[in-house]
Amino acid sequence: MFFKKLFNKDYRFYVGKGEKFLEEERFADARNAFYEAMQRLASCPDDAGSAEAYVRNKLTETGNRLGLINLAEAEHALSRRDFAKAREHLNLVNELAEDVTIREKAENLMGSAAPADVSSSPKEMNHNCISCVSSPDKAAEAGNVKDGQLTAEDRFELLIQTLPDLLPGRYAALGKKFAYGYLLTHEGEEDAGLKVFTELLSEGENDILLYEIASINYRSGRLADCERLLRRAIELNGENALCYLGLVQLLIDAGRFSETIPLLNHMIDMGLLMEQAVVLRGDVYLLSGADDMAIESYSIALAIPKVARAAAEKLIPLMERQGRSEEAAYLFKQFLKGCC
Repeated sequence: MFFKKLFNKDYRFYVGKGEKFLEEERFADARNAFYEAMQRLASCPDDAGSAEAYVRNKLTETGNRLGLINLAEAEHALSRRDFAKAREHLNLVNELAEDVTIREKAENLMGSAAPADVSSSPKEMNHNCISCVSSPDKAAEAGNVKDGQLTAEDRFELLIQTLPDLLPGRYAALGKKFAYGYLLTHEGEEDAGLKVFTELLSEGENDILLYEIASINYRSGRLADCERLLRRAIELNGENALCYLGLVQLLIDAGRFSETIPLLNHMIDMGLLMEQAVVLRGDVYLLSGADDMAIESYSIALAIPKVARAAAEKLIPLMERQGRSEEAAYLFKQFLKGCC
């Protein structure tokens, strides 16, 4: 028995594979490995508690990462007016991502992925495009580009319309140079975008600039700088939901669960991305082993239409683990049966 267990590939083997793939940013391979780990956990009841919560968190993380990749591909397809490809990627976002913000962005973009939304009358063409311009003024002045692509201005408007609350208007009011840096960042030229944002920051602090610079630092692995910038952004504007959400995600990634609960409670109390904050609070309780508190938070989320299904998916396994099979069956019938 000992040797059979030794040479069998149990869930730990696949967790290790998933973590390795995650480090290499091979998110699809990582997700498959974590799925395999979840299946193997069924035969390891002694390890099912914390291990299952960890694997579920990794499945959520990889799904969100893949969702973001498909969201970027959809935006790129829209810039080329390839509406069919954009819809294909946006459908994948909805299948993969649990993050409410990502799903809302996909929903907003879906409205732009219909040819009927684009005027059929030809517009004046211009040889400039965002990848060719060398200054913010040129980026803002660029007209329609070849092959019917969107102007730099339209591209910026399309990106910021997915932001929550009043942020689209605030982003638009920051001017041409900010728009140029924002476009550079979202087209993969993060170093160039960071330079633009840093120049603007030297002219005066702004919570949006701090958030955008913090995001670049996060993706580059400069986590201490990211945290410092996010906390400063919150000091400047305690109503910027993205700053709170970014800080919460940073702390969760660092395993600093106890520090996230007060932030999430504040977001809920203040109505800052409240729907997502309620679900995230349940996730944090689950990761820290406080199952009863997780159940309470997920149960609250059931009353919120936007996140009810996601909350039910997390709540049902918890209730089954506690022997509350009838309640779990009711939730499945109420929220999941017949869902795509």
